[in-house]
Amino acid sequence: MLRKLSSVVILFVLVILPAIALGAQGMPSGKWWHNPQVSKQMNLNKDEIRRLDESFVKSQRKLIDLKSNLEKQRFELENLLEKKTLNESAVMEQFKKMESSKNRLSTEYFRFLLQVRKILGFERYQDLKMKYKTFRQQKKLRLQKHPGANPGQRK
Repeated sequence: MLRKLSSVVILFVLVILPAIALGAQGMPSGKWWHNPQVSKQMNLNKDEIRRLDESFVKSQRKLIDLKSNLEKQRFELENLLEKKTLNESAVMEQFKKMESSKNRLSTEYFRFLLQVRKILGFERYQDLKMKYKTFRQQKKLRLQKHPGANPGQRK
């Protein structure tokens, strides 16, 4: 019973919470500003693209370290949960450490989002959010119409 419970907790912590955190931001990932069509639609100039690149690189360097730390904290939590005898206080302490790591990671994602907002300004930022929302809806519809068209999807 404890093994099933720990498996459910680990699944929730490893898969569901990060997906919720990232999806809640509602922003495209990667260097979307290098897409010529998006760059043109957003009316980005060379200085803005340069600033977005600089912010992206700075943020990605931090995110690499933060993700690594989060994985270490998750591993330690899983290790504690897999022991034959459960040390509840140690598990709770490790869970708090892991949550703190997740919070630092989310904060860095948000910090980059703030940089994008500052660079684009209010109106273009709102426009980007709407374009991304439309893109996600169209992608969802395409996948519903042609479920086998997604190469990453398992059958």
